[in-house]
Amino acid sequence: MKKSLKVVLAILVYCIPCLLSTNVIAQQDPANLLQNNQVGVWNIFDIELKGPQNGNPFLDVSLTASFTHGDSSITANGFYDGDSTYRIRFMPHTEGLWSYVTSSNSAVLDGVSGRFTVEASSAGNHGPIRVVDQYHFAYADGKRFFPVGTTLYCWELERYDETLKTLKNANINKVRFMPFPHSGNKFPPYNPWEGSVNKWDFDRPNPTFWRFMENAVKDLRDRGVQADFIFFHPYESGGRQTWGLGPELMTATQRENYLKYAVARLSAYSNVWWSMANEYNLINKDTSYWEPLAAVVADADPYGHMHSIHNLPGDHYPGWGNSWVTHISIQSSDVTDISSWREQYQKPVIDDEYQYEGNWGSWGSLTPEEATRSIWIAIIEGGYATHGESYKPYGFFWKGGTPQGHSFARVSWLSEELLNNEDKPLPGGLEAEDSTSAHVGEDYYLYYYGNTITREKTYSMPEGIEYRVDVLDTWNMTVTEMDRTYSGTFTINWPSSNYVAVRIYNADIKSLKNVK
Repeated sequence: MKKSLKVVLAILVYCIPCLLSTNVIAQQDPANLLQNNQVGVWNIFDIELKGPQNGNPFLDVSLTASFTHGDSSITANGFYDGDSTYRIRFMPHTEGLWSYVTSSNSAVLDGVSGRFTVEASSAGNHGPIRVVDQYHFAYADGKRFFPVGTTLYCWELERYDETLKTLKNANINKVRFMPFPHSGNKFPPYNPWEGSVNKWDFDRPNPTFWRFMENAVKDLRDRGVQADFIFFHPYESGGRQTWGLGPELMTATQRENYLKYAVARLSAYSNVWWSMANEYNLINKDTSYWEPLAAVVADADPYGHMHSIHNLPGDHYPGWGNSWVTHISIQSSDVTDISSWREQYQKPVIDDEYQYEGNWGSWGSLTPEEATRSIWIAIIEGGYATHGESYKPYGFFWKGGTPQGHSFARVSWLSEELLNNEDKPLPGGLEAEDSTSAHVGEDYYLYYYGNTITREKTYSMPEGIEYRVDVLDTWNMTVTEMDRTYSGTFTINWPSSNYVAVRIYNADIKSLKNVK
């Protein structure tokens, strides 16, 4: 009898605090709840609950919440955040009064309900990225998004603060990065899982490590930068194991659980993109390996973030045409093929690795001029391209901080002057016309002459429209505005130079400003 009483008392001592801490949300006075629970559109509403920590809470406890506003209902997965704490994060897309109710196999986490108000989005928060006009991108609020990104595989492990300072002073709006290091990197400041190097318990993520990753995504978001999050990479595979983090060391179930946990923690951030792998071919070429993993991500993400997979040169992913792939994240040195890839896959194309500027190996040997030229050609082709650097002092690739190369500044200027120019906005996604020109309807034309040296060009524009003309020196980063308007057929002269672009746009610039 005494032994039974001790068991009962032990259970009460453990459970009562949990019951009180979870139900306090549900039992709050509704007026106070509304006053204390407000969040902006596309920001994060966070529910914190206390629950069991015995056994393995990462695997043993299921937790979701259904969020409802009018006829809209969205279910988000919760996750264990250590120290008896569980969280559910939600990114609302509409203003007004929302309600939620939790569902769990743990009694203390099940049926917790509440309400909160969603206000207008904060300044600069335009929501997650969506595909528009088949081949291009826009924020959820309709504002056009023109990706001008860079590759910073493990910046958060190498030069965190210095990288953020570099991005703050640039116009780079997308970063590709990895959460896990490989042999060329420093080890993370926190263990990714419980255990130690080459002895990881892949069934127990380390919440401290994931808070560190969340902070990286948030810091990018606060600087207007999209976080292209690469789940798996091959550089800890086969005989190259340094830290014991290769995906082949996990079981199939462990890989899926890792993805579910990562998506539950990060999907409520408006700026996140998903990349299943970098150079997937070096991990596993078989789509039967990747398609189930991609399905896990798509199913766990209630917001439909951008989602793709990255290849080795010359070996396209066979499933790029599948519905979960929102855009083509390709690696190819020939950016002139972007328009054909668009037609092949009927999706936006980003050449995320067209080679690197640098002096390290054949793939990292582009001159700054060639690297800058590649991005301009990608834009003329109706697509996009991602900057990268590979100099010997970096230990192969740029790991963040201050770039050594010279194309970074030109790419940043391109982004500011051409794609994100508030005074002369590009009114939509460019459509390729030929190898040197692209346009948006009859309102906007762009010509790029690369390393061709020429003094003048003659243009034939639609009749009845007055155009203004700018000559852009894409290397010296200068703009020469012609002092008159033009229509019909006309000739533009400029000093002899290569890497020249010519922008011809409807003189009624206000009409372009009205197009988001």
